[in-house]
Amino acid sequence: MDPSTGNFGLSPSMMAITIVILLVALWTAYTWFYGGITVPLPSYKLGFVGSQNEEKKVTNTPPPVGMPGMPGIPPMKQEGFLGGRFKKAEGFGGAAHGTGSPDCLRSSSEGAALIALFHNLKSTMEEGPDDLRELTQLIGKLSCFKKDLVSPSYIVDATRRQKYTTTHDIEPIGETTGRCFAKTISPRDLGLSLDKWTARGELLVKRLCTSYRLTAKEVEKAQGLLRALIRDITDIARGACLQGEPMIAGKPGPREAHPHESEDYALLGEYTGYY
Repeated sequence: MDPSTGNFGLSPSMMAITIVILLVALWTAYTWFYGGITVPLPSYKLGFVGSQNEEKKVTNTPPPVGMPGMPGIPPMKQEGFLGGRFKKAEGFGGAAHGTGSPDCLRSSSEGAALIALFHNLKSTMEEGPDDLRELTQLIGKLSCFKKDLVSPSYIVDATRRQKYTTTHDIEPIGETTGRCFAKTISPRDLGLSLDKWTARGELLVKRLCTSYRLTAKEVEKAQGLLRALIRDITDIARGACLQGEPMIAGKPGPREAHPHESEDYALLGEYTGYY
């Protein structure tokens, strides 16, 4: 090695040729040794790729029909939400609000006949459709009230979602039904609710008979159907709401509070002293 130049006595050109020859020799040895060898993927990558391929195979394969190896079993039938075992509970108790319009249509034949009088008729006034919509709501509310009161389950079900309207309600009718079941409603409160339902119903019927131009016979029929409905609801409500022992939280209690004053106060005279 030459100390002055720091190499092995080779010229720069010879040094470059030597480096090129070494690189070619290394590349040839690497290609000859590793050319036919396939390096496997790591275990964590191999497992991920394998599970992904399995998922693709499962999703692309159609589901089997029946069960293999067990002849005689018919293929499974596709059914909707109400198919199979759900069909057994379809008719249990019926719909909460009944079917049709008004709500609880089948609970009162008088209410259904009253609304049917205005069916397929055209109003001659702008307020006619709105009045008919309110009367339908009122008739449905009273019909659901009857449905809950005659139900043996004593559950506020049909009247639970009935809308509160200030024009013909003192309180939500679901609250009235609950007070009836608990026997905590007073005869005065029940009478006020019935009077307001009756007054609003009669007013709506009169306005509808005018706007839809019913004949005198049809007007008399409409008023008779409304009175029959109110009379039916009144008889059922008085029997279901006012008869029996009041129950508050499952325990007997007073129906309503009454004022009481001790007899000792009757013997006392007027107080004339200083306060």
